[in-house]
Amino acid sequence: MNFTTKPSYYQVGGSLTNNAPNYVKRHADDDFYNGLKAGEFCYVLNSRQMGKSSLQVRTIQRLRSEGIACAAIDISEIGNRGVTPEQWYAGLLRILENNFNLSDVVNVRTWWRDRNFLAPVQRLSEFIETVLLANIASNIVIFIDEIDSILALDFSADDFLALIRSCYNKRANNSEFDRLTWALLGVASPTDLCRDKNVSNNTPFNIGKAIELTGFDETEAQPLAAGLAEITDSSQEVLREVLYWTGGQPFLTQKLCKLLFENSHLIGDLPPPAPPYQGGEKEQVNNFIQTEKEQLKNLPQIEKEQVNNFIQGQKQQLNNPKEWVEKVVRLKIVDNWESQDVPEHLSTIRDRLFKENQRIVRRLGLYQHILLQVEVIPDSTAEQMELRLTGLIVKIGNKLRLANPIYEAIFNNTIVQQKLDELAPYSSAIKAWFNSHCQDNSQLLQGKDLQSSLIWAAEKSLRNEDFQFLTASQKLMFTAQNQLLESTKLEITQAVNDAQKAQLETQASKQKAKQWIGLGSAALALSLAGAIGFSTLAYQRFKLAQASIEIEQTGSDALLLAVSQKTENSQALSEALLRAIASGKALKNLVKNQPHLELYPATRPLLALQVILDKLSSNKQQLQQSSLPLRKMNWKAHKGAITSVAFSPDRQIIATAGVDDSVRIWSLSGQKLSEWKALQKSINVLNFSPDGKILATAGKDSTVKLWDLSGKKIYKFQAMSGSVTSISFSPDSKFLAAAGIESNAAIWQISPIPKTRLLPVFLPGHNGLVRSVNFSQNGDFLTTLDGKSTVRIWNSSGKLIQKIPVQAIGISFSLNQQQQRFATVTLNGKIGLWNLSNQELVKEFQTLHLDAKSISFSPDGERLATVGIDKTVRLWNLAGRQVAQFEFAENVVSVSWSRDGKQIAVAGSNGTVWLRKVESLKELLKESCNFFTNQPEYLTRVSSLCQ
Repeated sequence: MNFTTKPSYYQVGGSLTNNAPNYVKRHADDDFYNGLKAGEFCYVLNSRQMGKSSLQVRTIQRLRSEGIACAAIDISEIGNRGVTPEQWYAGLLRILENNFNLSDVVNVRTWWRDRNFLAPVQRLSEFIETVLLANIASNIVIFIDEIDSILALDFSADDFLALIRSCYNKRANNSEFDRLTWALLGVASPTDLCRDKNVSNNTPFNIGKAIELTGFDETEAQPLAAGLAEITDSSQEVLREVLYWTGGQPFLTQKLCKLLFENSHLIGDLPPPAPPYQGGEKEQVNNFIQTEKEQLKNLPQIEKEQVNNFIQGQKQQLNNPKEWVEKVVRLKIVDNWESQDVPEHLSTIRDRLFKENQRIVRRLGLYQHILLQVEVIPDSTAEQMELRLTGLIVKIGNKLRLANPIYEAIFNNTIVQQKLDELAPYSSAIKAWFNSHCQDNSQLLQGKDLQSSLIWAAEKSLRNEDFQFLTASQKLMFTAQNQLLESTKLEITQAVNDAQKAQLETQASKQKAKQWIGLGSAALALSLAGAIGFSTLAYQRFKLAQASIEIEQTGSDALLLAVSQKTENSQALSEALLRAIASGKALKNLVKNQPHLELYPATRPLLALQVILDKLSSNKQQLQQSSLPLRKMNWKAHKGAITSVAFSPDRQIIATAGVDDSVRIWSLSGQKLSEWKALQKSINVLNFSPDGKILATAGKDSTVKLWDLSGKKIYKFQAMSGSVTSISFSPDSKFLAAAGIESNAAIWQISPIPKTRLLPVFLPGHNGLVRSVNFSQNGDFLTTLDGKSTVRIWNSSGKLIQKIPVQAIGISFSLNQQQQRFATVTLNGKIGLWNLSNQELVKEFQTLHLDAKSISFSPDGERLATVGIDKTVRLWNLAGRQVAQFEFAENVVSVSWSRDGKQIAVAGSNGTVWLRKVESLKELLKESCNFFTNQPEYLTRVSSLCQ
């Protein structure tokens, strides 16, 4: 049978026209209109297809009818990938010109070119003030739609958001700006749109008005009933069922109404047109049915069947709209939804829900909880905002709820669990462990499985279940140390048995001849002394191992409590800090004055104290209320990436170099002391000479230049063909080694400064890029590391001594002459410690860096700093235990230690330098105890811990 599709009353997707009869007016319409009319900055940030564009069209119509000039800019039309700031801002300006018909007033091309000495954002600002406001006499509203497209730009659009904020700030001094306001619409949160999370005073969102778009309710949705009235007299009941299934979601509601309109043949049993139930008629029918059921019990069987049939008929009359809508939902939306998702709606939600980023596990876990009707309180966490922007959940009161049954049917718990199983490397193990009510320890991870899972979990926001499982696995790992306990117990038992045996032998010896008594007594004394000595040593080892495990576990508990909390939750962080102090004090008592970090039997308290203090100090309000000292500082050092940062040997200054071809010298407070252009196209690396008098720079132009600290060039030489990637001074500052991208490495004499160019000592045999070259701490030999991760060791005459069989990505020498060590790190984060004298591998351990980039020894040789692609610097002791973790807002390009090892300087990919402290256990404990100085509620607990 063929059915003719009727022209639809409804529109699915796209903006509704000004006079569309099926437009649904909501509270947001008046909020948006009144806010903009009053000159407020308004923003509508919500999930896709919630009616933002239609709202914009209607609002513009209403404002224009009031004589207000409006411009609607779809910012995605300007483009994103590959677009330069110049092109992007010029595109904005051109759209403003067209929208406000300013082509007769100004030639935009000429106007823009004449101001090319200004930054693009400043040109746009000047255009608004001197052209737009000067030529448009009425009030002005600029609508920016698809604002989330700025997230795909190759540059930060924070300056554009700051421009919007500045338009409001200027109202205080220039009343013309009272006439201008802005509206932003898109699918993002304010936090997403601002790339620089530390600059809150330049964002417009803290002065603006958020317009909340909600689903249609039954009263608002009455315009949609008109279309349904063409096919059924039960339009109100049908509309009510539609809103039940869609939750009032605008796109879905229009779509379902349209599907019902076009598939009226699926009505089937819907009663013929008849007057719908009026007033209490529906209730009367229900009461009638209930009465008939009561009387049914006393009727003969044949009459029972007649009454049952009548009751079913009445129920059918009531339930047909419900069955019809449900049938259309199932056949036309839910079943095989991928093929029926036109225009795309559900596919967009799926892509956002399953978007793989560091929060996907926690996001899906949160959604699972809501599916299972676990109570979730709304907050501003990233995973909640991401989930809300999918449209799957909505805020109702102070709870998060599923948006509608259609989403619940399609994005159900089964497919969410399947996705989680695909993501986590331990999916089957965690499932089995929880199925055993967390009792089956055979399912917990150990060895390499645990190592790889921790690497996978690093930097991810996990579910509470994942934290619980990984924590239990780590606790099980400590049973390896319990083996040490068992072995020491056996030693004690053996020692006691030896002592008892000695006593028995003594008793037997008394029965020997009198002349042997002296000898027997001496033997007994020696035997007892040996047994008791051995017993004491074994018992001490037992107590040390036992105490270490307890300290490490307490530190781990404090750390896990802290990392699971938001920065704002100061009470939980304070509790975590108290636990960390307790473990730190226990560790301090255990190690006493042990100077070597490598010999610490536990290090988790150091990591816990440092991480918790960092979290507390990142809360500005908390920092002001406490007595915490400044733990780190940062400043903008260069435009664009910094390529290298270095401490001077005397620890008084820091030098930086960048892709902008400039060298800058800074005080430790961030004050710029001097600056000069190196004229090397781009500086790849800089380095201080060991005596601190010379600064060497290596450039993209194949040169190496030596400078004094005022910027005066001392010497220049052409190092090689191609870009120079690495330089290293010999310990006596007489020689400098350099390496480059074209298989080149060589040693030059630089002191005394040669009057004529001398031939270098070449280090041949490389194939392709040479990543680094390094002199050993005593200058006896040097190493090169090539692009194929091969380490070569050379003597100072250029003779190859050895190739080291390790696939290294970074190498560093300890400056501690007593250690005689150097370290390598592989791409997958494995550290190797090598003996300097015989170049043999001494120790190897795995770090948490899945993609390591570099490694560097602290000057005292006690710590190793590793850098990966995760914007994190981690510190390790030489036993392979992590002792610190520093997180930054940019990719880390370069790290430099101060000569005393108390600070590190970190260079970022967007031009920021961070200077932060590296503290000992004693210093961390002191800072932690001082944190509670002004908090009387903790006085009793702190006084006992910190005495």
